[in-house]
Amino acid sequence: MGKKALYDIALGASICLCLAAAVVCGIPGILRFSDETCGELLCGSLPRLAACGTLLLLLLRGDDAFLLKPRAKDFGRALLWSLPCLAVALANFPYAALIRGTAVVVRTDLLGLFLLKCLSIALSEELFFRALLLPFLKGLFASRRRGLLASVLLSSAAFALMHLVNLLFGAGLGATFLQVGYTFLLGGMFAVMLLETKNVWLCTLTHFLFDVGGMLIPDLGKGAFQDPVFWALTAAAGVLCCVHVLLTLRRMWKAEGAGRS
Repeated sequence: MGKKALYDIALGASICLCLAAAVVCGIPGILRFSDETCGELLCGSLPRLAACGTLLLLLLRGDDAFLLKPRAKDFGRALLWSLPCLAVALANFPYAALIRGTAVVVRTDLLGLFLLKCLSIALSEELFFRALLLPFLKGLFASRRRGLLASVLLSSAAFALMHLVNLLFGAGLGATFLQVGYTFLLGGMFAVMLLETKNVWLCTLTHFLFDVGGMLIPDLGKGAFQDPVFWALTAAAGVLCCVHVLLTLRRMWKAEGAGRS
């Protein structure tokens, strides 16, 4: 059996596993857990982990497999550029609320499973929206004058609109549209981050840290955590990162224009 045939079998099996995990975890009543929190974390992780396998196989087959193998000699420069983005992720942690006791982590026993859920979200979304969709759009609009900007905006919009699915699971209308707004900005940050660093793993790490900070209390704890300190840190990191990302995007845009002339 040839290499291509083995790859096709692995891809087909991965897609079937992904669909099965989505059905089993997505339809109420199929899986029953005595511990509701544990069940929610598992059902939030398994379909995404299965999807990661499929996405990795698609990436390895395509022209953008190099994104999975960043060059070690460029890592220092990539990490340095990424510091403002990492600041946004770290600002999302409920430092003041935990110190003051206005929020507490109750289920420390499920911390490992919670981290697995956050990793599955970050990895699956970065592999799809940044490593697959963004390069596809960039190639699609390569001949356009503002192709780079269009690819960043469209991939960010797709990432943001994907969160509308939360309405099907009982999320409030206002909270969902707020999430769509800030995930559009995050999508732009991650898109420029990938274009600049060529390192999907740095994007995944930043996304993972952001989700850990933002979901720690809702998933494992109780109390109010978005206090004035939280918003002050978020605003400061957000403004710094926004300027950093826009300047980088402007430089890329100029380089793209110079390449056509």
